[in-house]
Amino acid sequence: MAMDKSAADAYVYAKSSAILSKAYVFSKAGALFSVKSLHELWALLFKKEAPPVPETLLAKEIEVQAQKNFLMQYDSLLANYSSPPELLIALAHFYEYENLKIILSALSHGEKMIPELTDVSPFSIINTKKWPDIKLMTEGTELDWASDIKKETSSKDSDYIIDTHYVKKIWASLQKTDKSCREVLTELIGGKLSMDNAVWALRLKLYYGMTDEEIFSNLAYSDNSKNLNDVLVQEAVKVLSFAPDDYEAWRKWKSAFLLNPYEEGSPWKVDPRWIYNSYRKFYVLKARRLFHLYPFTDCPLVCWFIIKRNELENIRTASESLRLSIDTQTALKFAGLTED
Repeated sequence: MAMDKSAADAYVYAKSSAILSKAYVFSKAGALFSVKSLHELWALLFKKEAPPVPETLLAKEIEVQAQKNFLMQYDSLLANYSSPPELLIALAHFYEYENLKIILSALSHGEKMIPELTDVSPFSIINTKKWPDIKLMTEGTELDWASDIKKETSSKDSDYIIDTHYVKKIWASLQKTDKSCREVLTELIGGKLSMDNAVWALRLKLYYGMTDEEIFSNLAYSDNSKNLNDVLVQEAVKVLSFAPDDYEAWRKWKSAFLLNPYEEGSPWKVDPRWIYNSYRKFYVLKARRLFHLYPFTDCPLVCWFIIKRNELENIRTASESLRLSIDTQTALKFAGLTED
């Protein structure tokens, strides 16, 4: 039953704390990698019997069921608010924006049947009953611009359009959160969006040889101005100013603690993947700390969402490792649960 904001905040904080206490994150994530088969992993995660599918297909079923449970739990927590904060709804809409990518890709390839999508009800935006007319599927919604994306547009370009729309949506919703936690949530999520841009900029430079100007046109901005002083782009501009192999310059970077190791006398080059994995761990640990620092505000449920998505990543890594027969130590490394 929906409650007023203060009562809902208190209840949700208590309920979400209880859920997190059982989540496979941090030290408890290791349990996911201690099982020896996908059927054992299913039994660990779910109360119902595993579906009668071959072992090779069970990994996908595990990931689908885990994501379904996650969204159902999130919905049950949000249902306590008579009017959920905009940011909390925007977080759930991540999956609907991902659905849009799948839909546009299917349409561009001329597929007749609607592809498999993530069920995000009751947060759905897209009217899938109107398939395959993308205009009708998004008409009157915040995604109505999707019909302007031409079928011949590459998946890379259409994904960029969708991602940048979502980033602007998240940034705008951050500015509407409770004043009591707006600054800390803007630092948390805005910091993640900023680092995503920085890592993406490095990848485009190192892996694709793009110029700075080309890179700037492929970043996500907080608004439509595409100003290089944009709060979400400043970090990308900064890292592009460092030579990839100049450790002396990189060690003065404010986020130097995220860098791949340097050994005196050995060649060194910045590794975007290392930075990404280091920041992912830092981000989730920061969310855990903030969860308890700002109870009875929007902050705990935002942090809950971040931590539970990390649990999903751990489950996916565990299931795929079992499917591909990857050894435990390597799987733990992929999950970011080891030091090296």
